[in-house]
Amino acid sequence: MPGWAMSERKLIRLDAEDRARALSRIPLFADCDDAQLRSIADVSHLLAFDHGQVIVPEGEKGQGFYLVLTGAAKVERDSEEVASLKVGDFFGEVSLIEGTPRTATVTSDGHTVCLGILRTDFRALLVRQPRIAMRIIEAEGRRLPP
Repeated sequence: MPGWAMSERKLIRLDAEDRARALSRIPLFADCDDAQLRSIADVSHLLAFDHGQVIVPEGEKGQGFYLVLTGAAKVERDSEEVASLKVGDFFGEVSLIEGTPRTATVTSDGHTVCLGILRTDFRALLVRQPRIAMRIIEAEGRRLPP
């Protein structure tokens, strides 16, 4: 799969209909109709990570957007844990939107499955579905310290 380093990630084969059903349960995609869910599923991939496996390293050029479907993950900045992620949480958007290196390392906490969308597909998705873009921006605002 171009763009994903497969030595670090395990690609899970699941057809687009099953991915669309999984997406329908995620709050970020709550207002999407079946056709919109299918279009997201068509450009997404499921990636599995073992406990303690780095999903994205701090400082790396961002290649994709990730959404936790099962399991959990830890977010570390400068080797200090700053957040934990659970099912429905997402990450990687800052690097893709701003074109900056990854701002944190995200590591799986137990067996974790993420939905991944490559950079070019992610940007096109936000253009086609501005409601999702707004939800991502709103979530980003809630993550900022007061």
